[in-house]
Amino acid sequence: MAGTSALASREAERRQLTCLFCDLESSVALSARLDPEELREVIAQYQQVCATVIRRYEGYIARYFGDGILVYFGFPLAHEDEAQRAVRTALGILEAVEQLNARLERDRGIGLHARLGIHTGLVVAGDVGDGHALETMAAIGETPNIAARLQSLASPDSVVISAATFRLIAGYFNCLELGFRTLRGIAEPMPIYQVLNESGARTRLDIASQRGLPPMAGRTVELDSLIEGWRRAGHGDGSLVDIVGEPGIGKSRLIWALEEHVAQAPDASLVKLACSPYYQNTAFYPIVDFLSRIVLQFERDDTVEQRLDKIDGYLTQYGFSLPEVAPVVAELLGVPFEQRYQPLDVPAERRRHMIIDWLVRTVLGRAEQQPLLFVAEDLQWADASSLAVLSQLVEHLAGARLLLVVSFRPEFSPAWPSTSRASTIALRRLDPEASANVVRGVAGRALPSEILAELVARADGVPLYLEELTKLVLELDVLRQHERHFELVRPLPRHAIPSTLADSLTARLDRLPRAKGIAQLGATIGREFSYELIASVLREDQIVDDRALRQELDQLVNAELLLVDPSGRTPRYSFKHALIQDVAYESLLRSTRQEYHQRIARVLSDPSSSALEIAPELLAHHYT
Repeated sequence: MAGTSALASREAERRQLTCLFCDLESSVALSARLDPEELREVIAQYQQVCATVIRRYEGYIARYFGDGILVYFGFPLAHEDEAQRAVRTALGILEAVEQLNARLERDRGIGLHARLGIHTGLVVAGDVGDGHALETMAAIGETPNIAARLQSLASPDSVVISAATFRLIAGYFNCLELGFRTLRGIAEPMPIYQVLNESGARTRLDIASQRGLPPMAGRTVELDSLIEGWRRAGHGDGSLVDIVGEPGIGKSRLIWALEEHVAQAPDASLVKLACSPYYQNTAFYPIVDFLSRIVLQFERDDTVEQRLDKIDGYLTQYGFSLPEVAPVVAELLGVPFEQRYQPLDVPAERRRHMIIDWLVRTVLGRAEQQPLLFVAEDLQWADASSLAVLSQLVEHLAGARLLLVVSFRPEFSPAWPSTSRASTIALRRLDPEASANVVRGVAGRALPSEILAELVARADGVPLYLEELTKLVLELDVLRQHERHFELVRPLPRHAIPSTLADSLTARLDRLPRAKGIAQLGATIGREFSYELIASVLREDQIVDDRALRQELDQLVNAELLLVDPSGRTPRYSFKHALIQDVAYESLLRSTRQEYHQRIARVLSDPSSSALEIAPELLAHHYT
C-alpha cells in the first residue's frame, strides 16, 4: 500500500536535455602505434580525466563508445543551467587532456586530441528494453545523435555547439559563428558555433546590461530603502541588508539599480562577489574570483612571477608589509610563493584565520578611505569560509562607512551575528500593472490585449518569467509586426515553455523524486485540485495510503511548488506558478497524459464519487 507507488517509479518522461559527445581524433592511428595493452592504459587515463571534469559539473556519463563518451546534462537530475555546465565541462576536458598530454608525451611520445559536440533538445528519457537488454536512463530522440554529429565537425582540441545550445549560453562564453553545416541524417542545414573561452560574465544581468537594461518595474519602495541605507553608510552608520526571494524574482536587478545609484557618487567604491553553484566547496571562491579577475587582473598565461608581482604591487599600493602579508594573499589565491617569501609554517586552520583577518582588515580599510558598497549575491551557494568573512564584517558595521548587501533564496538562512544593524527585504511578486510594464519593456511596442493578459497571468508576477515568456512569444510565428504594435495572426501554443526556463523549472521538480509524480498528476487535473479528487484518481488503480499522499503533498507545499487552502471540507491545492504546472504536465509521455485524463474524467463523471466537482467544462477538458 503506497501513496504514489505507481507514480514514483522511474518512468520515462519528456524533458529538455543537453548532450555532450566527446571523442578522440585519430584514435585508429594511435592504436597502430601502441600495443593493445598500452592503448587500454592510455584510454583509461583519458577517460579518468574526463570523468573527473564531468563529475565537477554533475553531468551523467550515459555511455562509453570506445574512446567516445556520451554525457547527459539535465537527466536523471536537472540543474537550472545545464547548457552552461555542458560547455564548462567541454572546456575543462580540453584543459585536462592538455595536462594529460604532458605526461603522455614524456612517457610514451604521444599526444591526445579531443573533439567535442554539444546540442540541447527534447528527448524521452528513462529505461529502455528489459532483461539483459535493459538500458537504464537512456535518452531517446535526435539530441544525442546531433551532439555526436557536431563532434565530427569539430577541429581537434575544440568544442562545437548547436544554435539551440548557443542560445542558452550566449554571453557567458565567447563563440565563433561557423555558419550553416549539413549534418548526416538531418534534413536542414544547421547553424553551428565554436566555443572559444569564458567571457567573464557571471550573471544574466552582466550580459543584459551590455544591451541596456529596461527600467525596473515595481520595486520603488525597496530601492528607496537601499538608497537610504547607502546614505547612512556615507556618514559612518554601516548596515546589512538581506535581499531574499525565489529565483527570477528580481534580486539581482534591484541590486543593479542600487549600484547604478552608487556609481554616481565620485568618492564611492564597490566590491561585488558572485557565488557559484560549481564551487560551493571551494574555500573563499567568490573572493578569490573577485581579486583575481577584477583587482589583480590575472591572465591565464601569467607566470608565477608575474602573479606575485601583481600581488606585491597591490599590497604596496595600500601600505601592507610584503613579508608579512604577501604570503597570506598568495596562499589565498593559490600562487606558489616559497621562492620569494618565507613559507607559512602554521596549521591549515591558522592560515584560514590569517586570510579571513586580512580580508576583513582590507575591506574596513577601504571603507575608511571612501564609502564602500559590498555586495555578495546568491549566498545559498557560498562556501563556509566566505560566509565567515561576511560574518566578521557584520560584527564591524558600527562606525563603518560600509553598506553590506547580500542576496539569497528562501531555503537559505544565514547565521549572522546578532545585530540591530541588519534588515531584510523580502521580494514579492509584481502586481499586474508592474508585470504588464515589464512585458511592454521587452516587447518594445504594444501587444494584443489578450496576449498581454495571458503573459501576465502565466508569469505570476516573476520578472524573469515575464521577460522570457515575452521573448518566446516574439520568436514564435504568431505575431505580425506593425510600426507601433503587434497583431495576433495565430493562437499561442498551449503550455509553451521557454527553453531558457525549462531546466530551472524541471530542477525544482527533480528535487522531490517521489512527490514529482503527484505534481504531474495534479498538473493534469489543472491549476487547482482538491485532496479528495487527486486521491480518488489514484484509487482508480491502487490502494492509497492517505498518510503518504498527504506527506508528498506537504513536500510540494514546503518546496513552494504548491499552495494549500486547508479551510474547506477537503484541502485544496494550487500550483504557485502556472509554469510549474506546465513543465510538470509537459514532462509526461503523451500516452501517460491520455491515461491520466481518462482516469480523471471517470472520477468526475461518477455520481457516487465523493470527489465530484460540478464543472462541466472541466469534465469536457479531460474527455477531449
